[in-house]
Amino acid sequence: MWRWIVGLVTLFFILPAGIAAQADEEILIVSPADQQVLQGVIEVQARLPLDNVQSYELLFGYSGDVEERNLFLLTQGNTLSDSQPLYRWDTTLIPDGDYRLVLWVYFRSGEKREAVVETVKVRNYSAVELPAASDPLLSPMPVTQTPTITPTSLPVTPTPPKPNPGSIQPVQWTASVVRGVGVTILFFVMLGVFVTLRRPKKRR
Repeated sequence: MWRWIVGLVTLFFILPAGIAAQADEEILIVSPADQQVLQGVIEVQARLPLDNVQSYELLFGYSGDVEERNLFLLTQGNTLSDSQPLYRWDTTLIPDGDYRLVLWVYFRSGEKREAVVETVKVRNYSAVELPAASDPLLSPMPVTQTPTITPTSLPVTPTPPKPNPGSIQPVQWTASVVRGVGVTILFFVMLGVFVTLRRPKKRR
């Protein structure tokens, strides 16, 4: 009888403690979330225990490919901080595409556990897909009508062409002709005076 009582007491106290300890050891990639679009440098945030973890590895691979040999290592270590991100991932260093994130955690007891984000969308060099309108999880965005712009015709006033600096205007041409005629007449007058003065006088 006492054995049954001791056994029930043991199960009552030890079993919930074991369940709570197992819950404390649950690991989870908090950020980025599944189906999230990634651009530039993003912070990978994880929730995992800090006291009994021996080491960890953060890897990525193509979405839908569950083979471990096709995973690529991002970072690894054995020191964790609850105030710092697990890793800062520069997504510009990889081609655009759909990838999966895998976090492996190794405990001191020899146990290995993992957390997975099945699909993250890296879109640094390509267009981001618009969400489907039928997706019940997404609220439709209000559509704002773009006002129609009606072209307004402006009165056209002809602008007289500017005179060419290299061309000779009529006023300039007339002035040049007058000056030329005046110089010619003056020349002939002076020539006549000079000839008259140089002509020898007749002796009487």
